[in-house]
Amino acid sequence: MCHLKKVLALVLAFACAFTMFASAAFTDQADIKATDAVDMLVALGVVDGFEDGSFQPNGTVTRAQMAKMIYVLRTGKSDASAYNNDKTSFTDINSHWAAGYIKYCQSLGIIAGKSNTKFDPNGKVTAQEAAKMLLVTLGYNAEKAGLVGSNWASKTNALADENGLLKDVNTSFTAACPRQYAAQLIYNTVFAPTVVWRDDAYQHTNVLDKDNQTVGEKYMNLVKETAGVLYACSEVEGKDYYTISTSAGQKTYNKVPTDVSELLGQNVKVLVKHDNNGNYDKAYGVYADEDSKILATGFVSGLETDGDKIKLDGTSYKFDNGYSLDTTLVYDTNKDTNAVSLRSLANAADKTVVTPTVAASKIKLIDNDGNGKVDAAVKTPVQVAKVTSVSKTSFSVKYLTAGVSNKTIDFDDAEVYNGIKKDDFVTIIDDANRASDKSLVEKLDVVSTKVASTRTNEAKATGTDWYKLAVAKDGRVSVTSGNEYDLVIVGGVIVDADETAASTSTVAYIADVKNNAETTLGSKDITWKVGIYFQDGTNDEVKVSKIGGTKLKDVASYASVMAGLKQQLVTYSKLSDGTYDVKLVSATNKVGMDWTATVAASTSSKNTNHDVYAVQKIGNKSVADDAYVFVDTAKEVKVLTGKQINNWSDEVNKLAFTSNGMLTKDSNGIAYVKFATLISQNNEKVPGASKDTLYAYVVSDAYKTDVDGEDKAAYDVWTGTEVKTLIQDASAPTVQAVAGDVISYSENGKYADEIKKVGTEAAITGYDKNNVTYRVDNTQNNVYTYELDDDCVFIAMNDDKNTGMEGSKDAVTTANEKTVSGVDYYVTNAYIVLNDDGDKIIAIVYDADDSKLDPENLFVK
Repeated sequence: MCHLKKVLALVLAFACAFTMFASAAFTDQADIKATDAVDMLVALGVVDGFEDGSFQPNGTVTRAQMAKMIYVLRTGKSDASAYNNDKTSFTDINSHWAAGYIKYCQSLGIIAGKSNTKFDPNGKVTAQEAAKMLLVTLGYNAEKAGLVGSNWASKTNALADENGLLKDVNTSFTAACPRQYAAQLIYNTVFAPTVVWRDDAYQHTNVLDKDNQTVGEKYMNLVKETAGVLYACSEVEGKDYYTISTSAGQKTYNKVPTDVSELLGQNVKVLVKHDNNGNYDKAYGVYADEDSKILATGFVSGLETDGDKIKLDGTSYKFDNGYSLDTTLVYDTNKDTNAVSLRSLANAADKTVVTPTVAASKIKLIDNDGNGKVDAAVKTPVQVAKVTSVSKTSFSVKYLTAGVSNKTIDFDDAEVYNGIKKDDFVTIIDDANRASDKSLVEKLDVVSTKVASTRTNEAKATGTDWYKLAVAKDGRVSVTSGNEYDLVIVGGVIVDADETAASTSTVAYIADVKNNAETTLGSKDITWKVGIYFQDGTNDEVKVSKIGGTKLKDVASYASVMAGLKQQLVTYSKLSDGTYDVKLVSATNKVGMDWTATVAASTSSKNTNHDVYAVQKIGNKSVADDAYVFVDTAKEVKVLTGKQINNWSDEVNKLAFTSNGMLTKDSNGIAYVKFATLISQNNEKVPGASKDTLYAYVVSDAYKTDVDGEDKAAYDVWTGTEVKTLIQDASAPTVQAVAGDVISYSENGKYADEIKKVGTEAAITGYDKNNVTYRVDNTQNNVYTYELDDDCVFIAMNDDKNTGMEGSKDAVTTANEKTVSGVDYYVTNAYIVLNDDGDKIIAIVYDADDSKLDPENLFVK
């Protein structure tokens, strides 16, 4: 192993374990909360596990077991048989396995019986009783310290707390003590200074005012050595312990009981047991120095420069004296060459060049002297790969970063998750960058989602977050706004994108087809005019020059084909000459969904016309809110969203709809309509949504955004259930909404229409399930009471931060009261929206944080 010979600026890479004592020695390790205590005391032989490989952390401790643990703590030995024949007043222990331990502890006054003759060795010890025993181990005389008699319990509590014995002991003090918290009590005792009686009081220091030896130092020869920076941690082949190297004298410590690679790059202390010559054979624990702290952790892709500071995940950190963006070097584990600066890592994280490796690699910023500034950093190199094949003994991967050779990995050489299979995406940490001698392979989640927006080298997906697009082995990851993908995201970077519905954004509806084709002089090519409706609700008369990529050549061959496009779903592309290439949606062109050409009649009892639509279902299938339904009556054609269809009244089925097909997609085993046609011969207008007005709380000022190369107005809002961006079909916001406003709007395809600022700032003074009383000003008749509409909308928010909050009808609160100059006032806490008739409340947008909008907007009580 190559040890790094640098000072704090010399930093190392993460290894994979992230727990101080992440030992996997016990089968129930995950249930152990007091991991440091259990692992150290197991290594010291103070506590043991069970033959079945478990530790049983929540099992309780007997009085006999506690006596044994204290004996080992005091003597460093496990055999107390030499004390078996000692005299004792206890009559119930002579044949007990723990007789020697109990007699030893009794002789020192550490333990007492239930009576003069009964010890009750198999009785459960409480945490309070255990603490009393350990206080005597520290040096307290039970009688002199008040640990006997009627007040022993309260005195024990006070002294145990004073001496730090109760730290992290998260259990009842008077109930039977769980094994792990008995270990925690002993662990705290090991590091507690012993006490001596001097000057009529117990003292923790000697006559020179130096700390007394700790219990560990006095009885077990345990010493915490200052070891400097932890350079390396490696598992010893074939053993259950590790070797570490540190900067102090280039020292190596052997037989470290657990993986401490979490501490790489930090100043550490090592717990060792010295023999009479000052030598030691093994280490019992490795601990971060008191001043050594981790400032931040994250992915390398989250780095950026901020002047002369380094920023990680949006937070900036200053450098310690002597360190900077250029002088704080980052090394990989076990290497002291090819170091890079934090500046170069931040540059590599830029969206123009970020690779999958940079995206997945991890970084840790360290402060080793307690001043809150960076003086060290640690990096874990991580590769991203796709599994290309799996056999019984190995698996092969294709790395996503250019320049990294694909490879086959034996299962014997790696820690691999269960169920690995072809086409999985994984992260791989090489064994060279771990304490273990095996590589770590972990599965990455694949997110199926629609890409909402794109901008240079970035895409918005999975809500409101923008993600960088990685420069991968096959080029930069490319996505198109509006299309659906299986995305692999790591470190805020999309490292792979598989389009799952490549043409969903190009599904359209041809309402009509001209009877005659158009020809061009001197050419056999023809075009055919059609009336086409797009998903955004717009329509146009366009010329079709190709069907499924094939040019239209003569009228006779294509007349029937073109006639067959009428009132059908198609996919389209606009060609460079302005004409269109269209293709019928069908079983062979179903854009990643399921196609139904013959839509079944509704089986609902309300379907008196036996048509395909009834009670908000098409062909007996539910309609997704984000679906597009092309509704064609003898009077007009409209493009409605699924949400609008779902708001239709039950009376709509009187239009006797037919359908020329629909596309569905499964979600949790249920097929939902995503695209459909509804056609009626009735000469009526397309019905609108009966309850299509929506409300939202504006979380940032309205702005312009780019949508498919055009400026559009955008409003970031909280709807009560999600943060979303409303796009208005206008080049700039027509409503100057600012953060904190309330707006109403309707949905028309992908756009928001009829956007208005609504709501009156109010102080709600009375509220029940059906009525609200509130005030809106200081006029004489300033008290209003209105009934809640049956469909009243409730939106919770934090007005101070302009953010949404979870809320409900039942969570609405009344206004706070405030007294100013002896006058009582109400503080506004909500926006009230009334219906058009002004007699019912249709929306309440309320502050769910502290029930205050403007603390200065007061209404007289």
